[in-house]
Amino acid sequence: MVAMPGQSKGDVTGMEPVLDKATIIRPSYIASIELSPRNGPVNVEDLKADLSDEFSLVSSNLDISQRNSLDSKEHIQVCLRIRPFTASEKENESQDCVSIQDSTSIILKGPKNSMICQRSEKNVGQMVQKFTFSRVFGPETTQEEFFDGTVKQPVQDFLEGHNRLIFTYGVTNAGKTYTFQGTEADIGILPRTMDMLFKSIHGKLYPDMDFKPLRCKDYIRLTKEQVREEIAVKNSILRLMKEVRQQSNMDVAKCLDMETCRNEKEDGI
Repeated sequence: MVAMPGQSKGDVTGMEPVLDKATIIRPSYIASIELSPRNGPVNVEDLKADLSDEFSLVSSNLDISQRNSLDSKEHIQVCLRIRPFTASEKENESQDCVSIQDSTSIILKGPKNSMICQRSEKNVGQMVQKFTFSRVFGPETTQEEFFDGTVKQPVQDFLEGHNRLIFTYGVTNAGKTYTFQGTEADIGILPRTMDMLFKSIHGKLYPDMDFKPLRCKDYIRLTKEQVREEIAVKNSILRLMKEVRQQSNMDVAKCLDMETCRNEKEDGI
């Protein structure tokens, strides 16, 4: 599965053919497209707009050294995590579809039993593709190792006032939920992130309750009357949730009693 921590500028290379002994290079369809001629000169500087000042809450307060540090970092980082085989998959013959070449590259081969792969081998030889990522994590990678290698630094950057985006992407059954949430015994990147955040702000929390979020990146300060209204709304919601939970428990108990009575009648008791 692909985990994409939004921190750095990844060198992502897709569909780069690798030529082995019996390998034919896949043609590039992008290169075969003829681009329309440009009309007039193009100002390259216009294409390099730096939007960091518009999206960073603290960009105006950064000194020169901090700015140089940010500029030296890559903008997007794309990491690949390869999950281990399941028990049922281990029973079948290994297809060797994915081979880790180094810490940033993998080689993909088609399944041996696929019709396309068999026809390709007969006609032009086996087709292979090379993909490059910011970093590749093998099946033996633990949750802690994956967090430390991908998410820990962006979370630290966030605590220092920078904007960061992290998300997972992959096909069904690729392992996204396990990587993101994990299990009770081996938590994923989301609970590890929350743990790191709350440990970092320990002792720095604002004690009062007179701030309220406004839209996405702003807040308002409440008056004493507004604070009392917010508390009343909160208590009302909590009371409603408690009543719904109690009613649900009563309904479950009633269903169990009815099921017990029916079983007793069927047994002739």
